[in-house]
Amino acid sequence: MASDKFGSILSFAFNPAVIAAFTFAILLYPPQRVQTFLVLATCITFGTLLPFIMMFELSKRRLISDFYVSEKNERTKPFVGVIASYICGAVALFLMKAPTIVLVLMLCYAGNTVIMMLITLRWKISVHASVIAGSATALVYVTSMWAAPFFLLLIPVGWARVRLGAHTWWQILGGALVTIMSTLVQLIIYFLIL
Repeated sequence: MASDKFGSILSFAFNPAVIAAFTFAILLYPPQRVQTFLVLATCITFGTLLPFIMMFELSKRRLISDFYVSEKNERTKPFVGVIASYICGAVALFLMKAPTIVLVLMLCYAGNTVIMMLITLRWKISVHASVIAGSATALVYVTSMWAAPFFLLLIPVGWARVRLGAHTWWQILGGALVTIMSTLVQLIIYFLIL
């Protein structure tokens, strides 16, 4: 059906890896010097490309049933891989003396992914909603309320995930609310210590 195809397009276009790259790009805009491009390349490598490649490879080798890891019991391995990528990215950003906000966001992504992994042991929470909500929360925290409309992405992406049978609206809402709270707590803590 046409609505299923549109839902698939939305799911792919706003998948967590793409949202992460988009958020890092916004936080580093406008680029001030060559270092900014190196920092952005590092953010995209560890926050987007490596997780994307890992998911593709796991799916291709049939270690997971599909790219979005639709089966709850298959999610631990991909989560661990993505967490490792985020942590390596945070270390690289720290060593590069990258702007604090991108280092903090990479750490938030790692922390939120740990939380999603633990919840998924019992309940299939939405990672799409989690990353959108976490990214929007970070943007609002850092840049003020002009970024608040990014939360509206939860509506079409949530619809797409529900339409495709990947999640319920409760799982979308859970992913969003848990991540908004955990991101706020992490932002406060990280900005105090970094």
